[in-house]
Amino acid sequence: MAKGKPKKEFQEYISEPTNAHVGHEDYLSSPGTAFLKYTVEAKSAVDLCARKFPTKGNGDYQKDAHDSLQHIVSALLPAIMGHFETYQRYLFAGMFDASAYLEKFDIDAFFKKISKTTEIVIDPVRLSAHRGLGAESVGLVMADCLTGWHNPDRVNQYFDAYGLKRQLFSSDDCARLKVLWQLRHSIVHTGGTLTLPDSQKVSELTPHGDKKVVFENNFIYEVSRKLHPLVKHSTEGVGTPFKARLILGAPAEIMKKVTDLFSVTSSVSAWLRT
Repeated sequence: MAKGKPKKEFQEYISEPTNAHVGHEDYLSSPGTAFLKYTVEAKSAVDLCARKFPTKGNGDYQKDAHDSLQHIVSALLPAIMGHFETYQRYLFAGMFDASAYLEKFDIDAFFKKISKTTEIVIDPVRLSAHRGLGAESVGLVMADCLTGWHNPDRVNQYFDAYGLKRQLFSSDDCARLKVLWQLRHSIVHTGGTLTLPDSQKVSELTPHGDKKVVFENNFIYEVSRKLHPLVKHSTEGVGTPFKARLILGAPAEIMKKVTDLFSVTSSVSAWLRT
């Protein structure tokens, strides 16, 4: 270890976040808004690096700078997709909690539909991790029991259980998400290489089999930009029929929570309209 460097264990490097970070409370309130905030912060982080990293006389990046940017851009995709999974889980959880105020909501039919997709098993240890969080955690416990959040088709089936006659993701959304989830898988699980078998799981990636997963500098920018309308349309798409089924006279506090749950805003509002 270099002289003068602190000898700390890994957990001792955990630091206080800046205001740019989103967390549990943000996702509880408005999952779509929380997720998009993170994507914008990720995009801005790459932008800052791209502006500040050293270049050669012709404007191209120096080799070390180019290498570093590729590492940074690739590393941010798994982080973004981790937040996307959180967006899905917390939206599902919020709807489950608020379903107590829906007219003619058949809880037995709901669980019957869910059980056709996955076996619901509540792990007592994982359940105990939610103790002390209050009633708002019931939906999170439910979401935590479900698997397959990296599969948009399965996620659609989970949301279909609410009987809204509106899928969360369109077929085009699913196609794009499958590309991102597979790229994320290759970065996280196969050392940053899109293996030939994995490339054949998603038709759009078939030509890129057996290649290292690296991206152009504007990749995260495009991920953030393209996910803005996807998240807005998906969230509001299930939100409209859900809110229409709320019982008359529901408490004002509940009405506000549901309104916030399906609200989607962003500091880059123009991207919500693309």
